[in-house]
Amino acid sequence: MEISAFDLDRTLVQGNSSVSFCLYLYRQGALPFSIVLQSAFYSVRHRFLGMTLVELHHNVFNKILRGKPLELLEKYVDKFAHEYLAESLYLPAVMRLRRAQRKGHYTMILSNAPSFLVERFARILGVNSFHATEYLVDENNCFQKIKRILEGKDKAQLIRNMAKKMGVFLEEVTTYSDSVLDLEFLETAGNPIAVNPDKKLRAISLKNQWRII
Repeated sequence: MEISAFDLDRTLVQGNSSVSFCLYLYRQGALPFSIVLQSAFYSVRHRFLGMTLVELHHNVFNKILRGKPLELLEKYVDKFAHEYLAESLYLPAVMRLRRAQRKGHYTMILSNAPSFLVERFARILGVNSFHATEYLVDENNCFQKIKRILEGKDKAQLIRNMAKKMGVFLEEVTTYSDSVLDLEFLETAGNPIAVNPDKKLRAISLKNQWRII
């Protein structure tokens, strides 16, 4: 048994699934365009202007999600997931996933995207398990607070835990990600693979002679 673990955004899919979902909800008339702009603004600040992952999630949650009913999102998420994957899959990474599945690897998606999105993608792609950022809801099933933001260090610990549970050596684990924020996650595995890496991760990958796809 081997383990193959994949990030989601800009790894298995080419863009940011959360921003794309906001845009989809706007097109369906479920969110105002101002929310889409806020979501895109925070995403740009995180990717290019130094906003941390934790700050990104807290800003998005507090400005966009807090107090909104979970049912509002779940009403649209299944159709969105199928449509989004049909047009946004990054085929080199997906081919690696399919090859791992054919070989009988234990496959995982580990993503800092919201769990209500990642769960749908994981189901469609047929992976064995997934972990994602989690939100708590109140007694009215409205978003209340962030339970956990899945960062690179958390992904690394999940890999170590799963390998120990399954009796798999870390040398038999393959990890895939696009971001230097997932460096600890990548370094945990015996076979780290950079997917469309950002500038910092590309430099590290070249230095360490990691495969880049």
